[in-house]
Amino acid sequence: MKNAITAFGFSLFSLMLPSEARAYDLDFSNLYVFGDSLSDPGNVFNISKAGNQVNPTIPIIPQSPPYFQGRFSNGPIWVDYLADALDIEVKRSADLSVVLPESPILSPITITPDGPRVSFFFNGATTNQSVNFAFGGSQAGLAGLGEFGALLPGLLTQVAGFTNDLIVSDQIGDPNALYILWSGANDYQSADPPNPTQVVGNIQTAVNSLYNFGARNFLVLNLPDLGKIPLSLRLGSVLSTGLTDLTDQHNSLLDSTLNLLSQSLADINLISFDANNLFNQILTNPGNFGFTNVTEGCLDETTFIACANPDEFVFWDSIHPTTASHQILAESTIALLKSQEKSESESVPEPASSASLGMIGLAWLFRKQLNKSC
Repeated sequence: MKNAITAFGFSLFSLMLPSEARAYDLDFSNLYVFGDSLSDPGNVFNISKAGNQVNPTIPIIPQSPPYFQGRFSNGPIWVDYLADALDIEVKRSADLSVVLPESPILSPITITPDGPRVSFFFNGATTNQSVNFAFGGSQAGLAGLGEFGALLPGLLTQVAGFTNDLIVSDQIGDPNALYILWSGANDYQSADPPNPTQVVGNIQTAVNSLYNFGARNFLVLNLPDLGKIPLSLRLGSVLSTGLTDLTDQHNSLLDSTLNLLSQSLADINLISFDANNLFNQILTNPGNFGFTNVTEGCLDETTFIACANPDEFVFWDSIHPTTASHQILAESTIALLKSQEKSESESVPEPASSASLGMIGLAWLFRKQLNKSC
């Protein structure tokens, strides 16, 4: 039984990650991703585009461009960079779903008497390859946030879609895969935010469910300070402070919950990444990471005109990070995964500085160009 490893302290003044932390030969056979817009590779874009063809009043979200290929950013997101650095191809769940169980017809939506709904039938397609189930707007429970929130699969629905596919295929989850969970931010953006106990309880249920189906390697991220995103700052100090308090409560409870899981579940490899700490370091010392603006989004969400220097902005819009921020997160999670594999002791990796990010970004672009030429 392995204890949860958490990335807490970082050195801010390293120009490069240690070479051993950049050797991306991690022994994960597949990646499975569950979460919200911070990890969504285009699932919401695909279902909203399909829904718009049936009902033109359904908006296509996010508008691409200026958003990048259906992602909630101006470029690849952190799980894109992570997957490419590990040389693992990850499919969008919306590209694998079928209209009805046992149907051969691929479709991200199912037409019902009440209108189009997200399809979560896969006929076994998610069980033998890497899949990203994350949907923008999803919450940690069964559904999501906003006008179309009831149509979105929340974290528990995403996990259930995968485990049901295992049942259909009479298989267990790949024990050598890495299962990534990052959820909870949208729960606290609602008009009546829930108690963090409920949100963290849903994340715990998701981990337990995946574990019971054979998953053993987990990467779980806590929340950045929701009170410091541009939207919260714009809405005033009372709301901002309240969201900071909710973030702190969530993260404290999540930390104790993950520690309990790591001690009670046999053979689990539960890795906890402190995204909150990394985010706060970037806000405190933005120049160390190549940023000049940490309080505003680069994109004007009224005109959809972007700033001229997005790589100097932490945020792409009022909520979501730029691809430059996603690169930093990817490098830091890779360093943590590598340090955990290298030693059973709680070694602490350094975060990526701006000088180390070109390598992973170029790797992503090179692979995309190679795929286009094949």
